[in-house]
Amino acid sequence: MNHGIYDIPFADYLNDPAFGSSDLRAFRIGPPAMVQWKRQHRHDDTGATVLGRAAHCAVLTPNLFAREFVYRPTDERGDFRTKAGKAWRDEQTATILTEEDRQTIAGVLQTIRAKRIEVIRSEQSIFWTCSESKLACKSRPDWFDLDATYDLKVSIAADKPYRSLMFHCYNAGWLHQAANARAGLAANGINVKLGRLVVVSPNAPHFAHLLEVSENDMDFLELDNQNTRKGMAACVSANHWPGTPDKWQQLELPASAAFTENDLEGAEEALPL
Repeated sequence: MNHGIYDIPFADYLNDPAFGSSDLRAFRIGPPAMVQWKRQHRHDDTGATVLGRAAHCAVLTPNLFAREFVYRPTDERGDFRTKAGKAWRDEQTATILTEEDRQTIAGVLQTIRAKRIEVIRSEQSIFWTCSESKLACKSRPDWFDLDATYDLKVSIAADKPYRSLMFHCYNAGWLHQAANARAGLAANGINVKLGRLVVVSPNAPHFAHLLEVSENDMDFLELDNQNTRKGMAACVSANHWPGTPDKWQQLELPASAAFTENDLEGAEEALPL
């Protein structure tokens, strides 16, 4: 796609060869060869990813839900071991959801509505060329406004203690993803300051965390993204995405390896929060 913001299907966004936040994360984790491998080997859906897609559709594009998803019947057609069940299943062109999925999606919708979250400019695909690396880039935030870019996550991370949730947001690449979306918007003349995450538990009572990343932290994350893009651009230029080194790498023990049980006794209680 050319430089710009487009309303296109998610499949078309995925198939575009520009590099997105998942590519940036794969490169950071390494080795660089993982970027190309992951682009060539899309993972099959799991129960969790199907539920996540369905919840996103229900929240962001509810008018498309009936076309994309269908609930498994609760009568005899819902038993896929029977002739009637097999016939119904084979007729479907949409993704089949379970009754449990129905209850979860209803709970997620109710929780988000209770937070009075306004969803505008949803599912827009952003394309641009990075001014630093000259790399063709893309992003697809769940929605954005003039203040922030937003991403909805339906994740069991929402059930974890707050510090664990914070670590997961960073480690899973969600924060870098927000910074990448903000960079794409800026390249298209829309300058937002913040990144915001709506992290909803798939488990009742479906608590939702509203998390905001400051402008300074978004700047820091974008610097990290820029450095990653430069490394990726070098691989593109050389047409070489190296794997792990062929030489033996020196493995250094962490400082904690020298601790004894006596050193560790009571240490957890002594750590500051």
